[in-house]
Amino acid sequence: MSKNAKSLGLIAAAAIFVLSAAGCSNSNSNANSTAPANTADGTTTGTTNDDAKGANGSSDASNAEPLSFSVTLPANGVDNSASMIQKEWLKLMETKMGRKIDIKWNYIPSSDYDQKVKLMIASNDMTDFFMTPLFYDTSDMAKNGQIIDLMKYKDDMPNYMNYLGQVKNGMTNVTNANGQMFTFKETSFPRFEKDKGMLIQNVSAYRYDLFQKNNIKIPTTLDEVYDAAKQLKQLYPKEYPINTRWNDLRSLFQANHVVNDIYWDGSKFVYGIFEPGYEEALQFANKLYADKLLDPEYLTDTDDTLKQKALNDKNFIWLAQWFTDPANYTREANNGKTYAVSLYPDNPKYGKSWQNVANGNTPDLGWGQYSISSKAKNPEDIVKFVDLQYDPEVIRLLTWGIEGQTYTMVDGQPSFTDEFKKAADPWVVGDKYGIRASKHYSPGLEISSDSKAFVDFAAMDYTYFDGKYEETPIEKSAYLRSLPMPDNDFVPSNYTAPAIQFTPDESQQISEVMTPVKTYIQTEESKFVTGKESFADWSKFIDKVKGMGDIDKVLKIYNDAAERALH
Repeated sequence: MSKNAKSLGLIAAAAIFVLSAAGCSNSNSNANSTAPANTADGTTTGTTNDDAKGANGSSDASNAEPLSFSVTLPANGVDNSASMIQKEWLKLMETKMGRKIDIKWNYIPSSDYDQKVKLMIASNDMTDFFMTPLFYDTSDMAKNGQIIDLMKYKDDMPNYMNYLGQVKNGMTNVTNANGQMFTFKETSFPRFEKDKGMLIQNVSAYRYDLFQKNNIKIPTTLDEVYDAAKQLKQLYPKEYPINTRWNDLRSLFQANHVVNDIYWDGSKFVYGIFEPGYEEALQFANKLYADKLLDPEYLTDTDDTLKQKALNDKNFIWLAQWFTDPANYTREANNGKTYAVSLYPDNPKYGKSWQNVANGNTPDLGWGQYSISSKAKNPEDIVKFVDLQYDPEVIRLLTWGIEGQTYTMVDGQPSFTDEFKKAADPWVVGDKYGIRASKHYSPGLEISSDSKAFVDFAAMDYTYFDGKYEETPIEKSAYLRSLPMPDNDFVPSNYTAPAIQFTPDESQQISEVMTPVKTYIQTEESKFVTGKESFADWSKFIDKVKGMGDIDKVLKIYNDAAERALH
C-alpha cells in the first residue's frame, strides 16, 4: 500500500506499509457470467455475458430496489464523495450491480480510527461494512457472532476467490483451521519482477543537507547513529536529534535480528522478548535517552507533530519513518532542507539489519482487513458489492482514473499522462481527480489497488543506499531494484514464515495469554528506555512476563500450526 495515512491510520501508515505496503478482480455479478481471471498485471481474461449490464442483465438500474448499506473507513481530511473518480466509481457500481447504490459513509480521522472502531466493536455498534483496526485479531468478533463467515457466500465472490488463488497460500492466509473466513483482505498487484527488487515501505531517515554541511557521516551502524547524534547535540544543544515514527523502536530490534512479538526465526516460532537482542535494543535506546539524544516525546508524537519537529529543526534523525514522507518534508520545506531515506542501521554483531520488507514481487495480501457485520440486513448483496472491488476494471478506475484523461495505454499497460509525470508532486495532481494514486483521496472501499501506478509516476525521493546519495523515486532505486528476492541479507526470517491457521479454540487460548502480556510489556518497555526500570532487574521482568501466562503453551500452538502447514 502506497499511502499509509489512508489505510494504516498510521498506517500507519508505515506503516502506511504500513503501507502499506504495505499495502494491495472481477466481473459483474451476473450468475450466468464467467468471471474474468485477474492476472498479475491487472489485465482481464475470460468472458462475461453482457459485461456492461448489471447483475439483473440490465444496464438500467432505475427500476431495481436500491442497495443500501453503511460503511466505516479511515478519513484523510478530504471529501471523497466530491471527487470525480468517486462519482465515476458509483456509476460503475450501479451498472455492475444493476441497481442504485445508497451508501451511508462513516469516515473517522485516521489518527482516531483504531480507538474509535475498537469502541464500536466493544459496544457491538458497527456499520454494515468496516475496516478493522490495524492488525486486529477478529477471532473474538467471530466467536461472538459479530461478523459473518464469508465462506458461506463464496459463490458470490468469484473475483476475490480468483485473486486468492494467485497468492501463495492465499486461502490458508485468510481462513482459520475450520475453513472459515471472516475478513476481506486488502490486495494490490505486484510492482516488481518475481525474483528481483526489494520493496521497503519503512526506513530510517536523516537531514541530509545538515549532515553534509557539518561533515557528519550518514550512519550505517547503530554506533554511527549514536556518534552522529552526539555531534548534532553539540550543534543544537537544546534539541533532541533522534525521533521515531509510530512511537516504536522497530529498527533497533531488527538491527539485532529480533521482533518484539512472536515471530518465525527460520525454523520455529519464538517470542522475541526472551531473545538477547531485545534487551540489547532497549539498552541502546536507554543510552540515547540518558544522553538526551532521543526525543522524550517519541511515545506520544503524532504524524503531524513529528513533521513539524522535522521542519522546525527539532529532530534530525528518524529511526523509523514511512518511506515517502521525508521527500514530502523536503518539498514542503522548499528551502534547501533535504530529508533523505536510508536502510535501517546495522548492528555488526548480528550482521545486516533486517528491513521492513514488503512483498512487491507476487500477488499478495496487504495489512488492511474488512468485515461485514452480522447485523447487516443484506449480507449477500454486500458480499457481491465488495467482491466487485477486486474486478480489474474497478481497480483500474480507482487507481489510474479515466483513460485518455488521467492515463493512456502504452504497450498494453496504463501509464499516467504528462500532467502527472511532469508535475513537481504528482500526488497533488492525483488529488485533482480523486484517484487512489493521490495525496489525500481514497475512493471506493479502499480495499484494492494496482501498485504499478505508484511506481509509474513516483515522485522524487532523496535516498542514501549502499554509500551513495541519489535523487530518485525510492521504488526506482537501481540499488533496491537490483537486490534478489527473497534471498538477500536484509530479508527478515519472518518473511518466509509458514502460513499457519488456528482453530477458534487455539485463537482464544492465545488471546487469553498474550493480550495482558503484550499490554504489560508495552508499558515496561518504555520504562526501561526512560530509566524508570533498571536493567539490573531484567531477569525479574522476564520472570514476571513468564508468570503472567503459559507462553510456552502459546508457542506450542504456533509451532504445532506450523507443523500442520509444513507437512
